[in-house]
Amino acid sequence: MRNEHIGKTTVENNSENLAADCAKCGACAPVCPVFRAEGRESLTARGRMYLLTQGDQARPSSILADIFACCLLCGACEQVCPRQLPITKLIVEARSHFPLWQRPAASLRQAATDTVLAHPLLLEGLVRAGISLKHLLALPTNSGLRLRLGLLEEQRAALPLLPESKLQPDDRGLTYFVGCLARHVQPSIATATEKLLHQCGLTAQIPAAQSCCGLATWSSGNLAQARVQAQRNIAAFTGTGAILTSCASCSSHLRSYPSLFADKDPWQQRAQAFAYRVREFTAFFAEYLPQITGKTQKQRVFYHDPCHLRFTPGGMENPRRLLRKRGLEIVEPDAGPCCCGQGGLFHVAYPATAAKVFARCSCQALAGKPASITSTCSGCLLQYQQELVRQGEKIRVAHLALLLAEAD
Repeated sequence: MRNEHIGKTTVENNSENLAADCAKCGACAPVCPVFRAEGRESLTARGRMYLLTQGDQARPSSILADIFACCLLCGACEQVCPRQLPITKLIVEARSHFPLWQRPAASLRQAATDTVLAHPLLLEGLVRAGISLKHLLALPTNSGLRLRLGLLEEQRAALPLLPESKLQPDDRGLTYFVGCLARHVQPSIATATEKLLHQCGLTAQIPAAQSCCGLATWSSGNLAQARVQAQRNIAAFTGTGAILTSCASCSSHLRSYPSLFADKDPWQQRAQAFAYRVREFTAFFAEYLPQITGKTQKQRVFYHDPCHLRFTPGGMENPRRLLRKRGLEIVEPDAGPCCCGQGGLFHVAYPATAAKVFARCSCQALAGKPASITSTCSGCLLQYQQELVRQGEKIRVAHLALLLAEAD
């Protein structure tokens, strides 16, 4: 009998074996935002798991690259999978075999021509949200946020927009992983986070050497570069104290650093210790932020649940606890939370599909006529800020930290 696995890597064999466990039940289809938008069976988790069992990912083609690239990695399929398959991880591993997904020049630049710098109305909307052109151009070239915004040309090294502090070797205090949006594009988020810390009687240091978390790089299938970015951040955050993050997506990826390294890799143990220290924004402040007594805000707020947070324990409860602590009225979506369609580089490579996915989200968000829309995910915030401007809506979209700090 011919051995079908001759010449394949251990990763490829493991992926095929896991994908073969797919029950083909189709539970993934109705919860998949891309399938709802496009109706293609190949774009469901079931379709992709079938393709993985065929070994075709070892023979890259533009069609296969498109099928595996056209996924938001929202994780909704994993939540309903009866066999609990690691679907997002399998899709990212498949992408690592498709160099067509790693396309930093021609095709992505063409898809990005209608994004921030080429769209005056869109830029005007971002400025209203507190994002200036200077801040956009300050993004480092290794930031995943550059690709999300379609900023693909080379730029000089960015100047830090926030004061940085050096950690002492024996430091056990709180540190702050700022993230690309709050550090370079919208520093008001970091300022509001620091204000909230002061209200809790806390301060945090900002390690100077921190960089992009690497989520966009990992999502694209560039696993080697994702490991490099993880190593930079692990080395930057010395000490043993907690690491606060203000971005839900950054928090999720920082906690996943151990999965980037093999068991015998010396960085694996360091990644484990690092991930253990990471504290997500809403979970942290739900515990420490004081309640405002006898004060009720009249502002109605729609909170968008980031996919990187809503499937985790307390991920939907903690943000709402914080809003109630500050006396804000929560406007809930009738059909429950949904993906916004941003998906890292997804909205750049597939703008039409992303717009269809976002349309469902925006209808839910605007139905309750909120005064503000908020979230803690950098990608989700940018998606709302950009797309609502396209729709002609002038509603404020702001990070949760700003609303909480203003409600004091």
